[in-house]
Order: sequence, then C-alpha cells, then structure tokens
Amino acid sequence: MARKDGDMKTCLVCLVSEQTIPNIIVAAQLRPDFLLFLSTAVMEEKSKSKAILDTLTLRGHDYWGAFHTLQVAEDSIVDCQDKVSQWLAQSNEEYQFVVNLTGGTKLMSIAAFDLFIDFGSQMIYVPIPKNEYLNPFPKRRPHPPTALDECLSVIEYLTAYGFSVRNRKVLENQKKLAVTREATTRYLYANYAAIRPLLKSLRSILPAKRTKALHRGYELKLDYARSNAATDEFLAMMGFERQGANTSKTIDESEWTYLRGGWLEERVFLAMREVLSAKASVELGINYTDLQGNQNELDVLCACNNVLYLVECKSLGAREGDEETMGGTINDFLYKLGALRQQFGLTPKAFLASTAEEILDAKGNPKSHLVDRGRQLGIQIIPLIITPDLEGYFSTEVGNTC
Repeated sequence: MARKDGDMKTCLVCLVSEQTIPNIIVAAQLRPDFLLFLSTAVMEEKSKSKAILDTLTLRGHDYWGAFHTLQVAEDSIVDCQDKVSQWLAQSNEEYQFVVNLTGGTKLMSIAAFDLFIDFGSQMIYVPIPKNEYLNPFPKRRPHPPTALDECLSVIEYLTAYGFSVRNRKVLENQKKLAVTREATTRYLYANYAAIRPLLKSLRSILPAKRTKALHRGYELKLDYARSNAATDEFLAMMGFERQGANTSKTIDESEWTYLRGGWLEERVFLAMREVLSAKASVELGINYTDLQGNQNELDVLCACNNVLYLVECKSLGAREGDEETMGGTINDFLYKLGALRQQFGLTPKAFLASTAEEILDAKGNPKSHLVDRGRQLGIQIIPLIITPDLEGYFSTEVGNTC
C-alpha cells in the first residue's frame, strides 16, 4: 500500500488466531506502515503474533519496530473495544485503518468491525483457502475480490506456524545432490522390482544410525550375488567397483541416506519439482522443531498457492501388521502423518507413498480399508508399485490446483 508524502499512515488491524497465514499474506501485499494485533492470552502463549512477524521478516518486511499487540478477552466485545480505544487515545499517530476480519473469534470480529467502522476503515476478509480478499462493504455494493499474489515458501509456511527448521543451511545442497543423481534415481524407480533384493540386503548391512565413520567415509563391501542386469547397472551407476567376487565402495553420509531409502524421497521430490509451476516451493528432507520442542522430520514438502503438501515416503514396504526392520506399520505411518498434518492449519494435503505390496488387495488395487482410513485422516495413499508415472500422478493430484 504505497503512501505519498503527507498522506496519513496506514495501520493493518490483524485479528490473531491459529490461522496465521491470512494475516501474513495480506500484510505482505498491502505493506502497511504499522500492524496492530488483537490477540488473546492463549494465542500469545502459542507465539502466534511472533510467528506472523517472523514470517514477514523472512519475506523482507520487518515490522518488529512497527507493531503493537493488545491482549483482549476473546468472549467480550466490551473488553476488546475498551482496550483498542485506550490504545488509540494514547497513540501519537493518526492512522488510516484496514481491518482484516479473517482471524480471531466471532465476537472479536464483531467488536473490531463495530469500533473501526466509525473511522471509515476498510474491512477485508480472506475466504480460506482462496488466495484473495473480499471487501464486503458496502454490503449492497461490495467490491469484487482482490487477488492475493503473495505465496509463501515451505520455510515461510513452517515459520508461520511457529516451527523452526533445524537443517535450513543444508537444504539447497540436498536438492542439488538429488538433481545430480537424478538418472540413477529414475533408473532405480523404474527397475525397483529387480533391484529390491539388493536394497533389502543393503539395509541389513549398512549401519542403522549415523556414525563417525560415515563422516570419514564408510567402506561398504558386498558379497551380494548379483542376479540380474538391472542390479549390475544400478551398482555401476552408484560407482561400486568389482574386484573378483567382491563389490565395494566408500560411501559418505549422503549415500548412506540414499541407499537406506532416501532415493525414494528424491524420486518424489524430482517428480513434484518437474510438474509444478515455477512459483511452487519444493523442499526435501526438512528437520524441524515445534513449539513444544519436539523434533521431527518431513520427507518432501511443497507449498503452492499457500497450500502445503506433505509426502511421507516408505521404501521396502511396511506391512499392516509387524515388519522386520522398518520401524512401524502402514497404520502407524498413517496416524503419524495424520497428526503431523493437523499441525499445519486447515488446508494441508498429505500423501503416504509406499512401495509395499501389502497395501494391495488380490486384484492389485489399494486395499479399501486402508484407503478409507487414510481418507479419514486426510491422507492419500500412493501405491508406488502400480504408479510408474509419478509425474503424471502429481500433475493430476497437485498440479491442477498449483
């Protein structure tokens, strides 16, 4: 919102709630001079105003010296209006107000409208998940919707919900590595059935946890009896050397991750990166800390048009029941992903991509009870062994809305 010299300064009134993104994208687009947060004790305990400020700073809009937060009673119109009136009386500035009615409680919205309408303020509302805001007044002649052009990146989206990305410095390098070995990854995916026995053998040979030896280079020796051309070709593409009956390679930490299942995460990343528009943000292997200090990992994330897409990848296949060394079952992964999805607001879409044959019924279709359970949790199951065209899949499921 450009201001000419001599014009009154603008103040965006933000009603703070669990959903921070409507306030962020409106502030980023209008670029007011000042932000006034109407919040509650519960929202401030969750650092919601801070999350909005942190995200705006990431986008190059630093409001840390140009904001004020009023904590109001969420169930009292009088308390909300009294506290705003006191602040207005003490303020040395006169503002032209824009009030974003999207957040807060219903009573907070009523209080804000009732008070600020007397200042000739502009009232706006963001109809989640649309990327636009409405000017609903005057009610008999409302203005047409105004497009919101601000689209958050994955990092900005996580920041908007108060999460801290721990491995932010290595994300670009991880994506570069995925692009570097794209041919190997695509070959492995296309020939997974033939190479699967080798992958299963490698999983039992490789250390289960990162060790200091990986930093120095881990000498991986195989006595695996190579039984098909696809396996031979994959090992050659990975740079393994054969000396007599032995096949070996010194692997680093990245290759350790790749061979233990990271290849599938990279394959999904490459597919989403290829089919989505340039404005989409796609990240691979994010480690983050939530507001309670819990640490978690997310395999592939995409943010497009302010919608977050989460993909959890499971190679070698987890069963419905027990599984040898996979650390969980399909049901475990569904419930975990469902819980993660709920941390990211109202609009996230989640996928569980699995190579497990066990998720298919006798006719080769995904088992209906797993599909139904996933749907209840807001998750789509991707049966990879019958999905040879990942680009086509994501183009249909994500690309049409991105």
